[in-house]
Amino acid sequence: MKIKRAFTSVIAGFSIAVGCLAINNLSANAATTQNGVTNDQINQYVNNATLEQKVGQMYVSRTPQDPNQVKNDVSKYNLGGLIVYDADMKGLTQQQFKDKMKSFQDSAQTPLLVGVDQEGGLVSRLTHSGLVQQNGNQFAFPRKQYEEGGMKEVVDDAEKNATLLRSLGINWNYAPDADYSTKPGTFMWDRTFGQGYQQTADYLSKVVPAWQHDNLVASTLKHFPGYGDAADTHTGFAENSKSLTELENQDMVPFKAGMKAGADSVMVTHVIYNKIDPEYPASLSPKINSLIRNNCNYNGVIVTDALEMGAITDFAKEHGNASVDVLAVKAGNDMIMTTDYATGIKEIVSAVKAGEIPESQINASVTRILQLKNKLGLLKPENLMFRKPTNNNNNNNNTSTIINPGNTDHKNPSVISGNNSITISGITYNNDKKVAFINGKVSDPAAEGSMIMTATSANTGKKITTAVVGGKGVFAIELPMTNEVQNVKITSDDDSYAAVTTKVEAIKADKPVVNTDQNNKQNSSTEKQTNKQNNSVKDEVNITLNTEKQANSAKKNTQVVSKNINSEKTTVTNPVYKSAIKTNYQGKNVITTSHDSAAHAVAQKSNNNAKVLPKTGTKENIVALFGLAITSTTALFGLALRKKN
Repeated sequence: MKIKRAFTSVIAGFSIAVGCLAINNLSANAATTQNGVTNDQINQYVNNATLEQKVGQMYVSRTPQDPNQVKNDVSKYNLGGLIVYDADMKGLTQQQFKDKMKSFQDSAQTPLLVGVDQEGGLVSRLTHSGLVQQNGNQFAFPRKQYEEGGMKEVVDDAEKNATLLRSLGINWNYAPDADYSTKPGTFMWDRTFGQGYQQTADYLSKVVPAWQHDNLVASTLKHFPGYGDAADTHTGFAENSKSLTELENQDMVPFKAGMKAGADSVMVTHVIYNKIDPEYPASLSPKINSLIRNNCNYNGVIVTDALEMGAITDFAKEHGNASVDVLAVKAGNDMIMTTDYATGIKEIVSAVKAGEIPESQINASVTRILQLKNKLGLLKPENLMFRKPTNNNNNNNNTSTIINPGNTDHKNPSVISGNNSITISGITYNNDKKVAFINGKVSDPAAEGSMIMTATSANTGKKITTAVVGGKGVFAIELPMTNEVQNVKITSDDDSYAAVTTKVEAIKADKPVVNTDQNNKQNSSTEKQTNKQNNSVKDEVNITLNTEKQANSAKKNTQVVSKNINSEKTTVTNPVYKSAIKTNYQGKNVITTSHDSAAHAVAQKSNNNAKVLPKTGTKENIVALFGLAITSTTALFGLALRKKN
């Protein structure tokens, strides 16, 4: 199977190479030096900067809500960029927002890439936040613009919006969407152009230059290699089962057209492409990145989708809390979209020093980032000089002025956000009842990707965890359970939403297994019944073993073994005992692989010839279970008679 998969990958990879090598790498516009600095000056910076400074340039972070923290961290960590969401705009006039962005830029040694999701429709941060008023179809989804005004309206609105973004201090747009979805109602459907693969390619060849006109704003093709009909990665894993050949002939066609048109950047999705890399999400997969670099000969900036999304946090937990930032760099991404730069920078630096990541790769990424900044007219020679980080922890700057009630260039956020409610739809638990999932929804479906939900202890006020709101306003907060019932307060980073409180169950101690099919019950707390089922070999045989000591304290000394007759697996149902008692019956011997002394005492009490031997087959175990049940019952009966006498 591995040979077949490898052969398929080679053939499909060759197919992609043939199709993509014909693309002129017009994205190399990002490398021109027609603006403030030369390539030599960029190279000199890369050669002289510390490793920490270079890695800092690779981070684009959600903007912290404390302006002083933003200014301090931008300087301290030499961050490469920020992404602004609704919460960064709400309540501000356009001038106040401009001043806010300028204060952030003034704190940066190397000017920031300031990004935004301005696709249109429900993904329109400008209008959704209330910073800019809706104006006909100007901020609608491109699909709607095209249906009502044709390609001319799509292109005209892209040009106008790019000019508007730059006037506000935003220089990087995470649009246009190059995905194509075939099924109405799927997560990506509304955001796609909706006219077929080739028609989408034609649209991108025209709209990319419109967004990037006069080098005011960098555009982004997303979500490579094509989101398709996959589920929402904000809330968990999503998969795509297309082959490389199918992607080459379908989903990647629009991306190749956008690259040929000179797109400044490409965003990689978190979807797992089973037939390319079944283990890693695309954003963490070297195989996916190789399609961009080696097969399509693209040399612009590659950026991950936000690493706070559920798909990536789930992946990290399933892989021993691996550093996804390090994995993202190893995959080949130039910029990492995430908030925990303080931790990530250290992890990446350590990985480089350990030889896991070549420093030459870091240098290449930083060079691309600086070339893009230069293309956008952000760089001046003094920006590539070195200075000490400045401490901006002061309250003298009033650029974050709150609402001006008389302002006319924004709407009331409460109107845009509907009823501003948070609804908890239910709480589910994983199989071992150690993790709870608080499922809910916010009233505003356009909060997708922009709103952060936070779970805190209602008793202590301590933050537990966070989650990003997904499509249609749905969210799922995963949090560890404790030995006590938790009162959990759920809040939004949009303070116009009232908090809600819910209860999460406590971890329940495992109890001895009772045969629920026959409704057998324990007769007393000191003497347990041995139950067995004779109706079907598929039923469970539950054995409760007791000693004289257990008669006085059954809860401390009872070991329950649940053995499924149809399976080789043995399950321990009492956490007091960490290893299962696996039994076999050979002649008169009772055999156990348990390392638990109490279990051995039980076995010895039932049969003086008991000893420890390796696990044997299922049939023998079945016989042993019945044999041990009979032996144990006899011993208990004898014990009862002895007590009576």
